[in-house]
Amino acid sequence: MKKTVGRKAIVSSINEELLNQWLKKEVNRTAGIKCQALISLKNGVSVSDICKVLGVTRESIRLWRKTIEKDGPDGFIKHHKTGKRSGLTEEIKILLKTSVIQSPEQFNYKQTVWDGKLVCRFLKEKKGIIISVRTAQNWLKKINFTRQKPRKKYKKGNDEEIKSFKKK
Repeated sequence: MKKTVGRKAIVSSINEELLNQWLKKEVNRTAGIKCQALISLKNGVSVSDICKVLGVTRESIRLWRKTIEKDGPDGFIKHHKTGKRSGLTEEIKILLKTSVIQSPEQFNYKQTVWDGKLVCRFLKEKKGIIISVRTAQNWLKKINFTRQKPRKKYKKGNDEEIKSFKKK
């Protein structure tokens, strides 16, 4: 049997971040989604598909099943735990993205490359935010910047000889 494909759904008006924020506002909403996931599991949807759609691990679904067995659906509300909220707000993301693109020297720093320590210092001076070096590194990673050091270029090196060596 040939599978037919219809028109693609128009998704331009769907704001994923807004929907995720709405879901996190109330415990009952997330509990409802967990219940729907377990109903889907009971109706034959694979664990992998549920994990993919909800963005959770297989272990999470196992724990949801265990909670239902032990406490029923109300267990989702009783045992709801939230982690610590990230201090990386949209405002800070925008500030970091626009600043890290530029050289630190433009902000009167002596360094030529942004690193975790410099980002900590920058945020403390600009926003009064005190974070650890590791947190600064994680925040840079979340805004899609990688830690890279410039490669050393030897003064006595000949560019043409290097290119020919690489070809051989």
